[in-house]
Amino acid sequence: MDRIVAPAPPESQETLTCVAGAARSAFGPSMQDPNRAAETAVARQRLVVVPQARPQRRPVFLRWLCLATASALVLVALVLGGFAAGVSGAPPGVALVILGATIAVGALAGVLHWRADRLLEAGDDATLAKLRHDASLVFYAVALFQVLGMIGALLGYRQQTQSAALPDSQAAVHALTLGLGNGLTATLVGVVCSVVVWVMFLHLQHALDKPR
Repeated sequence: MDRIVAPAPPESQETLTCVAGAARSAFGPSMQDPNRAAETAVARQRLVVVPQARPQRRPVFLRWLCLATASALVLVALVLGGFAAGVSGAPPGVALVILGATIAVGALAGVLHWRADRLLEAGDDATLAKLRHDASLVFYAVALFQVLGMIGALLGYRQQTQSAALPDSQAAVHALTLGLGNGLTATLVGVVCSVVVWVMFLHLQHALDKPR
């Protein structure tokens, strides 16, 4: 027995037409054009979200910069306070050599601190081991400055021995005190510069050995 389907009344057809139009307007062109919707989906998949680069901070280098500035202020204060007044001969020359070497080694320590900030952020153990090896040069400079200070002291003592040959007692005493002062100046410069470099080395080693 065949089933007879009655046609929908005109009111129902108008209702279906309104619903379909509302759906097309709500879902936009994707309901009207399937190809365009597929292209839009592919374009969205191709979008790559690039994370915003964070500004690289360098706390280790900034702390080294504070140490270097404080050390320079201490040395300038010693010079302005008359520490180097009246010195002459070979011991002051040794002191100048120590100061020049301290500037060079301090600059090397600054470069190592700059590299340490980048390598600690990357976490490359092999490169960090190479950096520790390069930092040993700063450690060796500590002993070098102390030895140079002792050489300056010996040169000052040599000046004292020459005062014994002077016939005038006042001139002999002046030469004796001058040689003693020159020797002490070179020794103190070597000790101060070795302490400065030693502090820089310890700061770098502490930053490299800090647990991450």
